[in-house]
Amino acid sequence: MTTQRSLLIFLVASVAAATLAMPVPVETSANVLPALALTIFTVGLWATGALPEFITAMVFFILALGFSVAPPEVIFSGLRSSAFWLVVGGVVIGVAAERTGLGRYLAHFFTRRLNASYFQLIAGIVVGAVTLAFLIPSSMGRLVILMPIILGLADNLGFEPGSKGRTGITLAATFGTFYVPLTILPANLPNVVLAGVSDTLYDLSITYGVYLLMNFPVIGVIKGGFLITMIWFMFREDIPNATKRNDEPLKLHSDGRRLAMILSIALIAWVTDFAHGVAPGFVAMGAAFCCMFPGIRVIRLGDMKTSGGYQTLLYVIAILGVGAVISNSGAGTFIADEILKVVHFAPGETVHTYAAFSGLSMVFSLFATLPGAITIVAPFAGQVADSSGLPLIAVLMMIVNGFSTLFLPYQSAPIMVGLRLGNVSLTTATRVMLPLAVITIVLLLPLNFLWWQWLGFLP
Repeated sequence: MTTQRSLLIFLVASVAAATLAMPVPVETSANVLPALALTIFTVGLWATGALPEFITAMVFFILALGFSVAPPEVIFSGLRSSAFWLVVGGVVIGVAAERTGLGRYLAHFFTRRLNASYFQLIAGIVVGAVTLAFLIPSSMGRLVILMPIILGLADNLGFEPGSKGRTGITLAATFGTFYVPLTILPANLPNVVLAGVSDTLYDLSITYGVYLLMNFPVIGVIKGGFLITMIWFMFREDIPNATKRNDEPLKLHSDGRRLAMILSIALIAWVTDFAHGVAPGFVAMGAAFCCMFPGIRVIRLGDMKTSGGYQTLLYVIAILGVGAVISNSGAGTFIADEILKVVHFAPGETVHTYAAFSGLSMVFSLFATLPGAITIVAPFAGQVADSSGLPLIAVLMMIVNGFSTLFLPYQSAPIMVGLRLGNVSLTTATRVMLPLAVITIVLLLPLNFLWWQWLGFLP
């Protein structure tokens, strides 16, 4: 372990230890400070990257159980969440898409004829990345599938490494894979964590259709339009080999076609869940079962051994466990009470509640991983809903406003991975992210407020 990592662990542990010495009211539960300290320690390690995420998850379980911070059924409550099983299904589907070549086929299909202009190139890459998000519920998986094809396309069109045009192409693939899919329920981990926390803490199932309806039109589509325009404006240049087409033959074998059929049925089930009420996690598991079912089998058990999906699953269980521990111990109420002393929520102050709670989510997202920030903010969404008189679903969706407004690359692991794969500097990515965050706060969030009012979710 490097000196830097050791120092980060020491600093995070020191802050957590200091939390145990905080003064609290006498009537406060004895588990509040231990739960807060454990949360700070766990989220701090995730935020700094001092330890791999799955190892931090293991540390959380060991400390939570060893010091009896919460009952085991609370610590492992994520296993009962539909969100966890949604991720399980997503891992299997992602491995199947890679094994059968369906992911590469789809990515190639949406990027093979984009050489008419640089604007068309950027727009096509973003649209293709978003389309993949409806079919492959893993941002990291989509990046791994899409990025090699995008870089090959850049080579084919004559964009040299380090050129403005190549940088723009890389950013389009990276941001298109992450930003807009934050408004598609199963597509990114923060979305799934929010759904899981809602289910675990409030027994409120966030359906695919409602999530898409509330977030995709403004925070998804319109923001995606601004993203395309900004990347085109900042990095545009003539395509060197504009007349050269990427005409590599498109071939999808029988197992890829079977997977496409499975995903099409799953997508229909996800989109119409508001009608049939089947949980997204159950749909994902059904699709995963079909992928491994004898006679259909598009994936084999041996394919899972090298996927790294087990680490992701452990991380998700820990993330959901942190939220449950905060709520069960009373730490969520304690944090809420302290914040509500400063930021007041009252009936009739809809605009204030919308702006303040969305802003709190943004602030927490700066100091923790996006899933970690959700576990901190979501436990007192219920109290905010009670104080303001707003529907709980609307308050929970304000958290989406926060974690979809990113200022710096370090806030998102998939963005960091995409930048590394494409050899783009953090400074260059920040040149896009900061203005986009400003546009979101000044224009898109007010527009989203009006959209929710029109839908009837806000008075």
